[in-house]
Amino acid sequence: MRFSSDMNVIFVMTLTTLVSAFPMMVQRNSKPYHFSSSSSRNTGHLNIRDITKKLSPIQSLRLYSSPDDDDNANGMADEDTIQWDLFTKHHVGRRWRGTWTTLSYMGDVLDETLACINLLNDEKQNEIVMQEHEMVVGSTTSDCTKCFDSFETRTIPVANYEKGKLFKQRCASVGMVNGPRVLRSGMMTTELVLKHGDGRVRVIFYHAPAWKNENDEGMTPPDGLKFVRAMYSREADREEVPSRLQEEIMKDTLIGDKQQPKFFRPVPPFSWHKKWGGTSWTWGETTGDKGWMVSEMEEADAWHGRPRGDSSNVWSMRLPGGILIQCPRVIPPNDIELCRLAWLPDDEVLLRAEASISCLEPIIDEENDQMIGLKPPKLVALRCDVLESRGEVDEKGTMLDRLKELEKMGDNTDDEDEIVLPLAP
Repeated sequence: MRFSSDMNVIFVMTLTTLVSAFPMMVQRNSKPYHFSSSSSRNTGHLNIRDITKKLSPIQSLRLYSSPDDDDNANGMADEDTIQWDLFTKHHVGRRWRGTWTTLSYMGDVLDETLACINLLNDEKQNEIVMQEHEMVVGSTTSDCTKCFDSFETRTIPVANYEKGKLFKQRCASVGMVNGPRVLRSGMMTTELVLKHGDGRVRVIFYHAPAWKNENDEGMTPPDGLKFVRAMYSREADREEVPSRLQEEIMKDTLIGDKQQPKFFRPVPPFSWHKKWGGTSWTWGETTGDKGWMVSEMEEADAWHGRPRGDSSNVWSMRLPGGILIQCPRVIPPNDIELCRLAWLPDDEVLLRAEASISCLEPIIDEENDQMIGLKPPKLVALRCDVLESRGEVDEKGTMLDRLKELEKMGDNTDDEDEIVLPLAP
């Protein structure tokens, strides 16, 4: 493969937005984001079939499968109906009030904004759902004990949805993914949502174009997308924005109410490590929607118990209230990476959402063997798990006991097949 001599003409449709907006992405730092030597990945590339197979639960029983219909129109109608029903059941008809907290690459809090996402049916056309963002742009604090604080808000229309037109949104059980999509600034966003009762947790990952060589900026396609920041929000369909003070005041009311998750309750790290079982919803480009019954989750599938991720390319944060977010530090071109969100709304329920995304896939002119552009980023696969506790983990499942078992196995084997264990410190 070779590049054309005039790269500014070839990539005018795909890189103009990225190049013009790239200074806006790095306005908080003195120099642009670039790859470092530590960003190299040890894992190989995954194709769509491998990643779809990986997303399927290990120990499971299939409960549901997308209908196979020779008529593509009927098949699409069935899928549209499923998506619309899930969207309206779990998200529409509510005012999701919350605090939008923006985190930097280092995990520092950059900004906090009080906002409300309104997903309401149109009064004139009930089959249309309107999305509006109501932002708090100013506030006045009252010194009088008989008066109330006032807030100045601004309502921003976002989009109108209807059956078959959810755009980049895809639902799976109580989970939803929005994206990946490219903003006007040139950054790519991937949004994950998990809903439980009258509350939900939402996270948006931001990735910006980056080049290995500074001299290649704007002259060649990006060498990858590097993680810049994340925004998460604890939202609820309540009269007030969820806060620690509100939960303390309503402590007696929220006790025992499974439909009102407590966002700011203390969650010890041991709460993640249990025997989990339940249902799983998977979707793939070639496999469609499928439902599974998970009798007991295998350790390899329990990524929620590994907060740092499975490789050095994972950026992760474990947030108060039983929230874990993970995303790739760098997304290489034409590769598949995972964005994850896990939430413990209470001690007996675990919700997980996992989205496989791909970006920077080249468009090749086969006749001239030239790259003429980049395809839009796409969602490759999606998985949502609704799990409940099936008891505590057995003592035999600890790593120390497993090392002892391996050591015994090594004593019973020949010298040629001896298992070598790491030396104790």
